[in-house]
Amino acid sequence: MTAKNNLPAVSLTFAPAGTALIVVSTAGGCEFQRKIAAMGIYPDEKLEIVERHGQGALVINVKGTRLAIGYGMSSKIKVKVADCEQKRK
Repeated sequence: MTAKNNLPAVSLTFAPAGTALIVVSTAGGCEFQRKIAAMGIYPDEKLEIVERHGQGALVINVKGTRLAIGYGMSSKIKVKVADCEQKRK
């Protein structure tokens, strides 16, 4: 049996590296939403932070593809740590 993940959502900027994450929500205008949708980043999508560079620049893994995003983008994406059941899917 797995416990429910009741941790609050945090900005991707502050999420732990090397951990399976679930996108909870995104904030931003139409252009930002279009860009991240083209990258495959949607609510309920799994991703992982692979590397951190400097002040918020990240390399993330989404569906087996590595993407580099800056602080501006990462701060608008809210995530939570995936629970065990979500990691298996």
